[in-house]
Amino acid sequence: MVNQRRVGAVLSYVYIAVNMLVMLVYQPIVLRILGSSEYGLYQLTASVINYLTVMDLGFGNGIVVFSTKYRATGKYEEEKRLLGMFFVIFVGIGIVATCAGLVLTFNAHRIFAASLTAAEIEKSRILMLILSVNMGVTFSLTIYNKIIISYESFIFVKLITIARVLLNPLIMLPLLLLGADSVAMVSVLSAVNVGCLLSNYIYCRKVLGVRVRFCGFDKAVFIQIFSYSVFVFIAEIVDKVNWYVDQAILGVVRGTEEVTVYSMASNYNQMVLLVSGAMSSVTLPKISAMVARKESDRRLSDEFIKFSRLQFLTVFFIAGGFLLFGKEFVVWHAGEICGQSYYVASLLICGALIPITQSIAVNIVQAKNMFKPRALITLIMAGVNVGISIPLAIRFGSVGSAAGTAIVLILANVVAMNIYYSKWCGIDIGGYWKNILRILPGAVIPIGIALGWRFAVHIDAFWKFFAGVAAYSVTYAVSMWFISMNSYEKGIVTGFLKKIKAKAVGKRCR
Repeated sequence: MVNQRRVGAVLSYVYIAVNMLVMLVYQPIVLRILGSSEYGLYQLTASVINYLTVMDLGFGNGIVVFSTKYRATGKYEEEKRLLGMFFVIFVGIGIVATCAGLVLTFNAHRIFAASLTAAEIEKSRILMLILSVNMGVTFSLTIYNKIIISYESFIFVKLITIARVLLNPLIMLPLLLLGADSVAMVSVLSAVNVGCLLSNYIYCRKVLGVRVRFCGFDKAVFIQIFSYSVFVFIAEIVDKVNWYVDQAILGVVRGTEEVTVYSMASNYNQMVLLVSGAMSSVTLPKISAMVARKESDRRLSDEFIKFSRLQFLTVFFIAGGFLLFGKEFVVWHAGEICGQSYYVASLLICGALIPITQSIAVNIVQAKNMFKPRALITLIMAGVNVGISIPLAIRFGSVGSAAGTAIVLILANVVAMNIYYSKWCGIDIGGYWKNILRILPGAVIPIGIALGWRFAVHIDAFWKFFAGVAAYSVTYAVSMWFISMNSYEKGIVTGFLKKIKAKAVGKRCR
């Protein structure tokens, strides 16, 4: 399993690289071919239907946690009953999600009447209809993905994820060049999604040997998992509100072009989120097993700090580079019409920087079944987000709505959550901040050099931009190595380089 985690982590970064490549190359092409209005319409309808994904009620994480615990304690029959019961539940949720999507579809004219044209409303109906059916199929088959994760088959999970990201542009780009529109995009997206879900089903049957059969409804187990999952469900609602409500609000009060500006900014923010999530995505089963074995809070905190340092070293590099050089990059990448996306993305990235480097703490809280206070606090703050983002969006557009989200992220996930983690969950938050402060001195030199370059050189050509980014990147790596990184982190780098060297020598010898 350790090998699965390590290779899974490596594949996570391959996924990040592929996803970034798609965002950097494919998305601007789509924007230019479709135009800002239709691209914004596609993003708007997708964000509305995306809210239906919360209808899994948090059961997905619950299945991973409880299935892992059952196997860790030798309760294999209980695991089989659990999987069969939730397969039926997810099929039911899929049917309900499709019906909910149809209700939204047939009421599109009421939702978007103030901001969309009649033609845009009609096309939004088609897009929402396809996405609603796709959502129903996704729920019905989602349990197989959770089974694979609980068995820690991270290699397969990541390969399927990478395939999903690659197939969409490979299929869609030729169609776009031939004149396809957003309806074709959504259709291809849905077809690829269903194909990947069926691959998960086949892997569970043929490789893991897991056959999901309904063996009756166990009320006691359901209540136990529901009591755990309901607060994960609340957290998922909060996540959807924080990352998608701005697009919906902008679509209602400002129109599709403002949604396009925010959507491109959201893509840049997603790159940062992807980097942070690469490591935390493979830690939930491990953390769950540690909690099941009743390992100490000190051991859990050590794991938290170890991964948080790795996340911060990586995320701070990307965030700093974007803040320093992102303005010119956004204009070159997405065009003048999306120039405002730089300010939107900067606000979102700054608001999320600390929370995403503490994502392992969320896994610990989930595994300990102490999610209730966190969920309730963040739910209140999500309501505050909506409350302040609406007037800010009306007055300042996408920048205003992003500012509202950033403020809420800091108040809820930094101030309130750090107090909760430290006082009630036994997580060493003081140790986290001490380690972050030890890392920051290594950033002084690269930031200073980057700022000096910006003041000395007018960045009006790509080579000037590239030279500045290269200088920042090299000095960041060197400065962090000699000033900030500990022996464990250096060992990861040297171990990786040794493996590359060994493979290169092996190839030459053959």
